[in-house]
Formats: sequence, C-alpha cells, structure tokens
Amino acid sequence: MESVRLLPKLNKMNILFVTTNRHKYEEVRDILSEFGINTEWANKELIEPDGDIDSIAKAKAKHAAEMLKKPVAVDDTGVFFEAYPNFPGPRPKFVFNSIGYDGIMRLLDSKSRKAYFRTVVGYCEPGKEPIVFDGVMKGEITEKVFDEDKDVLPYMRIFIADGHELVISSVPVEEKNRISHRSQAFRKLGKYLKTHGKI
Repeated sequence: MESVRLLPKLNKMNILFVTTNRHKYEEVRDILSEFGINTEWANKELIEPDGDIDSIAKAKAKHAAEMLKKPVAVDDTGVFFEAYPNFPGPRPKFVFNSIGYDGIMRLLDSKSRKAYFRTVVGYCEPGKEPIVFDGVMKGEITEKVFDEDKDVLPYMRIFIADGHELVISSVPVEEKNRISHRSQAFRKLGKYLKTHGKI
C-alpha cells in the first residue's frame, strides 16, 4: 500500500485590529492577508492620549493589548498641510468636524495645497512593549469636493496623491491599497511579523 504524504499545515496568524472604523478594518484585512495573517475586527473605542501620532499609536496599542490579552494592531493617522505646520496633524477628524470642507478651502485659498497623510501602526503583544511602523502618502488638496455620495473618509474626497489624476475616493481599491499611507505601514508590519517568525 502506497503511503500518503501529508502536506504541511500552513500556519496563519490571527491579529486583532482595534478600530471603530469599518473602512480601515476592510483595508487592513486585505493588506495583511497578503502575508497569511487573519485580521479580526475589534470594534472598540480606545483612549485618545495627547502627543504626536507615534506616541499616540504606542499608547493605544499598549492599552489594547492589556485590555484584550491578544496581539493587537492599532493605527493613528495625521493629515498635514504644507501651508500650516503640523495642521491638522494628529486630529484630522476634529478639524473636519469643526470647520468642514468650506473651512478647509478657505484656509488654503491662495496658499500651497501640498499635503500628506502619515499613518503610524502600533503593534503590541500582551506583556510586551509596542513597536511602530509608518507610511506616508504625498499629494495635494483639491479646490472642490468630489464623490460626496460615497461612503468614505472625508479627506479622501479632496486629496490627489502624487502621480495620480483622481481623488483617492475615486481610485480603485486595489490601487489605493498599493499606494496608501495605511497600506505602506501595515505592509511593514506584515514583513516584520514574517521575518520574526510570528507567522
């Protein structure tokens, strides 16, 4: 009787991505799946400490790992206008909710419209210190709002990435996942987990 050769079982790591934003979760799930990582959604509010986005991401990751007792990833994203150093910075949602598109357009009238997104991913295992990975997407703010009927993050409707002609909200998902600040940061995380034997 011929022996049956069993194929080795593929390991697949599970990681919790802690966010209340479904759009972020879906983007991260697709990116980390490239590395054989199964991403689960932990739809929970986390502390929002003061500081820059690096320190915020570290604090949130540490808090989430201690609370959930599992390996976790969190992210923190800032939007930065060249015309206004460190603004909106680590509080883009607060700025948008405060002044809206009209306020942003007025602020940038006759000024540089260059801008960039920066995402910092915090990864932490229970009982360990968090580590961070970042990604940057450069571009410029448009003079009008596009895709107002689309369910996307507000700044996606007014930002064109360098080398592209469409606002990010109109870019196909596959292309957005290739170039976005968040995808860059999470691919760094995926590579780290793979090279350090976590997967």
